Amino acid sequence: MRGEKLSDAIFYDKLNLLKKDFIGYIERNTEKVDANLPVFYGHVISALENSFPGILDESYDEFIDHITFEVLNASGNSSDPTYINKVIRNAVRFKKRKDAETGVNIVVGLKLVKVGDYAHAIDFLKKYRNLDAKIGTALAYCYHALSLRDYKKTDVSSESNRPGEMELLARETMLTLARTPAPVNQVKQLELDDPSFLEKIFWQMIFLGLEWFPSERWFIEAGLENAALTSDTDMRKRLLDISSERFYNDIHFLRVMFYYYLDNRDAGGAAGVLNHLIRQYPDNLEPIYLGLKFSLLTKKKITYHSFRKLANVKGMPDPVIYLFDVAFNLLNKEKAEAFNCLAEFEKEFPHLFYYITTVRYIANDFSSADEAQVRKAKKALIDSIDHYCREELRKISSPAKKLP
Repeated sequence: MRGEKLSDAIFYDKLNLLKKDFIGYIERNTEKVDANLPVFYGHVISALENSFPGILDESYDEFIDHITFEVLNASGNSSDPTYINKVIRNAVRFKKRKDAETGVNIVVGLKLVKVGDYAHAIDFLKKYRNLDAKIGTALAYCYHALSLRDYKKTDVSSESNRPGEMELLARETMLTLARTPAPVNQVKQLELDDPSFLEKIFWQMIFLGLEWFPSERWFIEAGLENAALTSDTDMRKRLLDISSERFYNDIHFLRVMFYYYLDNRDAGGAAGVLNHLIRQYPDNLEPIYLGLKFSLLTKKKITYHSFRKLANVKGMPDPVIYLFDVAFNLLNKEKAEAFNCLAEFEKEFPHLFYYITTVRYIANDFSSADEAQVRKAKKALIDSIDHYCREELRKISSPAKKLP
């Protein structure tokens, strides 16, 4: 492979294949790896550099982190501090970036969480609690798990109901996450082959956070973001139900709920959210914009023209209305009318010729005899118009009304 330039897709496929080969080797030769860590890591580095001579430092270090997690995951010595430090030393010495210890400490900490060694896991994770919400919730979980152990050892009859030190630390960690929000799923070391244990911990602590601090909206926001990233529809619905009770007038959660109903083709639910949004935010263009999008789904002329009239009254930018006219006509198979709208659009806004040309090119595919091509054209048109219109609305929105 030396000198060969790979596309990104082929590169990552080959890199994942090499990773799987090493994981299989580790599982079959755990004791041999443990006894010869410097030699094993030497083989890893040799294979990585020979197979991927131009690999970026970031990808190089991430590969070592993944292998390190698997070494610890397979070993029977992973609860031995001496052994852990030996693994860390061998992993760090081969890494290229200045923050070499960060990734290794995170994977070691996560491994210790996985095996239930919460006290030692805390030492490795606490410095990185704000790098990613899942690291922060894993740290909070360690404190919480230790508090449960302390509770079992306590003579409950002689104690008050006040939380102990470990539970207070768990609560403090969750409150800090809510007040200084960490990103969700941003740290590469969290992309484990089996992240299910981390997912369970994340959700457990999110719902505990909602129990401890019911007015903190971040727990719902982070949960919804994670549910979207992991395609967890059940958790998405559960959190939306909570948000509708605690933050029923919040435009952010109403927006997410609207898209939830759209994704599930629930026109009645989406219409209900729209009506609520328009009542609560009569001077905001976003609910009207969402209504126009809703009309594209229903394809009902009376619904579309109702929202179109409202858009004109409320001062929706003309290019946005023109584009929705084009999309609505195309989706209703009124192609001549759609192209007439495009011609008017071009006449009114010649400076947008570059974008009108793109829309016209996509619109031509609506006449294709290939249904798959038509479906692709519909998605491309809606995605393109959505992106353009949101940018237009951002320009005229105040910070408080900004679209996501």
